Amino acid sequence: MGYILGISCGYHDSAAALIQDGIVLGACEEERFTGIKHDSSFPHNTIKWLFDTFKISNNDLDAICFYEIPQEKLDRIETSTKQGGITNYFKRKKIINRNKKAYVELHKEIDSYVGKNTQVVFSEHHKSHAAYSYLTSPYKDAVIVSVDGVGEWETTSIYVGEQNTTKKIKSIGFPDSLGMFYSAMTSFLGFKPNEGEYKVMGLAPYGNPIKFFKKFDDIITSSDDGGYKLNMKYFTYEWSDTHMFNEKLGEQLGIPNRLPEEPLLQEHKDLAAGVQLIYEKYFFRLLDNAFNEHPSKNLCLSGGCAYNGTANGKILEKTKFNNLWIPPAPSDAGSAIGCALDYYYSNNISLRKINTNPYLGPDYTRKEYSDTLEKYKKEVYHEYHTDKSISKKISKEITDGEIIGWFEGRMEFGARALGNRSILANPRDPQMKSRLNRVIKKREGFRPFAPIVKRESQVKYFNYKRVVPYMNQVVKVKDEYVDKLPAITHIDKSARIQSLDSKQQPRIYNLLTQLEIDNGYPIVVNTSFNLKDQTMVLTPEDAIKTFLNCEMDTLVLGNFIVKKTIT
Repeated sequence: MGYILGISCGYHDSAAALIQDGIVLGACEEERFTGIKHDSSFPHNTIKWLFDTFKISNNDLDAICFYEIPQEKLDRIETSTKQGGITNYFKRKKIINRNKKAYVELHKEIDSYVGKNTQVVFSEHHKSHAAYSYLTSPYKDAVIVSVDGVGEWETTSIYVGEQNTTKKIKSIGFPDSLGMFYSAMTSFLGFKPNEGEYKVMGLAPYGNPIKFFKKFDDIITSSDDGGYKLNMKYFTYEWSDTHMFNEKLGEQLGIPNRLPEEPLLQEHKDLAAGVQLIYEKYFFRLLDNAFNEHPSKNLCLSGGCAYNGTANGKILEKTKFNNLWIPPAPSDAGSAIGCALDYYYSNNISLRKINTNPYLGPDYTRKEYSDTLEKYKKEVYHEYHTDKSISKKISKEITDGEIIGWFEGRMEFGARALGNRSILANPRDPQMKSRLNRVIKKREGFRPFAPIVKRESQVKYFNYKRVVPYMNQVVKVKDEYVDKLPAITHIDKSARIQSLDSKQQPRIYNLLTQLEIDNGYPIVVNTSFNLKDQTMVLTPEDAIKTFLNCEMDTLVLGNFIVKKTIT
């Protein structure tokens, strides 16, 4: 079988992926090329990169797979927007016409990549999510749970994965949606939906979850089939594309919604805590129901809600599942891989190929590094070092409190920095969290930072035994290390870890080994290589520009150690 191109776009986190013989050759989010966070546009730049890198053209494509079924999604939009009533008539027509136009344009854009033997396939939204999680997992048999905002009509789906196929056994339909509930509450708290959910999770440990807990009794309730129902009298997302809730939500909660520029008060922290607790209540009820439907020791999780690391870190403790797999990009971006892998295994009886590598994006040659450094020679100077020398020098700098930009190899796929486009710092420095938030990331001071830890050392410092390769689970720091690792320990004594082995990222692993010698711990603070409201750096030039635009001390660019010129 030839090449399969997977595409997801149109809502947020657009991406494209290229598969051959069941192997993911490359994948990247469109935002990395455009610089527009959560870019929803058709991923022309990503596709061009894939075609150029792997030297293919339209005629090499056996199939183009799209991550959802546009017509069914349009049917849902046409139906649901009627809920706005007669006062919403003209706005409804505008929404429908815009979506119809977008879908016509989508078909044209897909057709522009069709070759003489290319089949175009549209996959169900949640099937693409489920396939991505299951078909990149190490499990032959698994329960797959996909939870997000909404696809075509479904908001939550439960699948069984067996013999490289996925079979849906249960689903919950729009407008009842855990994802939309969390996003609506994100908006109520003054953050941007589909982006600010991380802020709600980071804010929640500062609050009392019980204060608002009973207020949600009339907002979200349990359904008899193990699911949940939302009281839509409080929400407007069913028919509006600009507002997610109405004034009744504030009346029920007893506080007005916070505007983005307003200060964060204790009541907002308490509400964030309540939102997270309510989410977990219904999320774990859903997982229990999934296990009852198909008892399995293995759980694969997908959908945008699979980025809720706080809930994820409690799954093995609070459910009957023994093993958990969450891929590196479980939201819509990953579905570009999911729909393509689903098509491949639907048309090929094949042993499962290993697709656990998260480093699927562009990389650059030593010459490209050198040319970029030459371009910026007035602003920076550099030295070439061996891998061993870099580990020793950078470990010393991190131990001394310096902040390091780390750029190498192929870019990570997904929202997490996994060591190839990272900012690294000392986990022991009590001032490092505030310093990173203030002068590097330029973001809210309450947001925590995550650590990378050597896999074999993980259980020494954290109360969690399972490997966490993609930084998608929040776990507890052991009590005796809470005060010793202040830069990576959140207010509730938690940390969102990445447990690293020597095969996944050898150079960072070697750095951790050296840090254990120099700094006492095989742990480093790791955050994505970007500033506030910017996308993760893609190119060596992006890295240098970001390095020059903040108070970062050193940049590692491949095997070059780069410093700013003193003026």
